[in-house]
Amino acid sequence: MQEAEVQPDKAACNILVEKLSRSGETLAMSKIFNYMKENHIVLRYLVFVEASKALKAAGESDFLLTQVNPHCSIESASKDSGGTTQADNPLTADEGLILILLKKENLVCADSLLAGIADKNTQLDPAIISTIIEVNCDQCRLSGALLAFDYSVKTGIIIPRNTYLTLIGALIRSSLFPKVVEAVEAMIKAGHLIGIYFASILLYKFGHARKPKYAARIFNLLPDGLKCTATYTALIGVYFSAGNFDKGLEIFKTMQRNGNFPSLGTYNVLIDGLSRSGRVSELEDLWKEKKRFHAHDGHSQDIKPFEEKICDLLFVRDVVS
Repeated sequence: MQEAEVQPDKAACNILVEKLSRSGETLAMSKIFNYMKENHIVLRYLVFVEASKALKAAGESDFLLTQVNPHCSIESASKDSGGTTQADNPLTADEGLILILLKKENLVCADSLLAGIADKNTQLDPAIISTIIEVNCDQCRLSGALLAFDYSVKTGIIIPRNTYLTLIGALIRSSLFPKVVEAVEAMIKAGHLIGIYFASILLYKFGHARKPKYAARIFNLLPDGLKCTATYTALIGVYFSAGNFDKGLEIFKTMQRNGNFPSLGTYNVLIDGLSRSGRVSELEDLWKEKKRFHAHDGHSQDIKPFEEKICDLLFVRDVVS
């Protein structure tokens, strides 16, 4: 992947480590751990456990593994009561017990313990909350993940960006769109970067789900710098997919007034939407405008603005239907 100048992301690293753990290729695992350390990438909890078992079975140290994944390190929490002292173990009793329950995959009991902690307004370490969310998402158990997420919002705990992304992905797959909005809002308030690509993909997903109400809320949460050609076009597509062509055209006009130029992907979305709306005269005008765009567009693919590249990537070959 790296030779092809493709940098492995969190998902790729987790898949690779999981496969290497099962095959016992610990040398290759170490190389991935070093890459993860350099790029601030962490493992999902269950993959961490599998990697730890593989290293122990091979008689190798898990120091690098735990160094890269401090939020997953359960060694101190899983020892018998006669083990480490408090000086050796910074975890509270509640945190240690939660990690033990997660290791044993006793998630119902972990939920009960977390609910009790929330009632007492006790604040847990952000890494613990992150681990709870990751483990529950891995198990397709959104009730437990949302319990931890709601606790983090209530107590003002900031969790890692990757954990927010994991949760948002799970919520989208389960069509829990109100909670997607809450998670995105919490992520932005936490100061994490959203990015044009992620924001555009998110709105694109709302388009396929025909959820303009929630898409508009997401768009309004975005900082001004992310309200660009790609995100405007995605929002237009959401309204068109829901059959609200007037609102889609209104968004397009707002986009132009704010100085955002349409790209080829924008024209594709507009033409597709107006074709379905039966607005013949407006459609003809757009076809002419698209032809002029092809003839006079000054941006080559190499120098085209990033937001326009993202827009074309999403909408040149595919439109929200």
